[in-house]
Amino acid sequence: MKKIVSFITAVLLVQIVSAQIFYTKNGYITFYSHTSIEDIKAENFEAVSFIDATKGELRFQVLIKGFQFPKATMQQHFNNASYMDSDKFPKSEFKGNIINLNAVNFKKDGIYNIDVTGDLTMHGVTKKITQKGTITIKAGKPSVNAVFKVKRSDFNITTPGFTAAKIADEIEVTVKCDYTPYNQ
Repeated sequence: MKKIVSFITAVLLVQIVSAQIFYTKNGYITFYSHTSIEDIKAENFEAVSFIDATKGELRFQVLIKGFQFPKATMQQHFNNASYMDSDKFPKSEFKGNIINLNAVNFKKDGIYNIDVTGDLTMHGVTKKITQKGTITIKAGKPSVNAVFKVKRSDFNITTPGFTAAKIADEIEVTVKCDYTPYNQ
């Protein structure tokens, strides 16, 4: 009987713990560059992300080749060795924490302002960043939204001379992810 009670308790604990982890495999990440010569926007609908609501851990990972551009030549230039070099650096990732986790009630619908800090790795370079965003809880499921700027030069992303004037050094990044409970 003790073994049965222990087993049931373990199963319930696993369910409780896993209910505090949320994930998505189709998060939306876009970037936008504005210059007087050209605006460039690319979208990726395949970001993978996890939130651990208990610990406040937040993870994002996106494949560089998953960014879609309005023009095929833009996509080709973006992925080649003289810009993102997506064969050598196939993904970008963020590993961080929600600093003000106590401001978010994952059990109550609402919009919560969050501060996130962590390591952004892109093009083989890792930088500590701190950004603001929001978590919206609706029907027990979180959504994350954030808009922030990243400097290409901070991540050693250069451009050939003929395209340098077309791409801003400061790129606007938008993140939108809708999560579901992670069941192992």
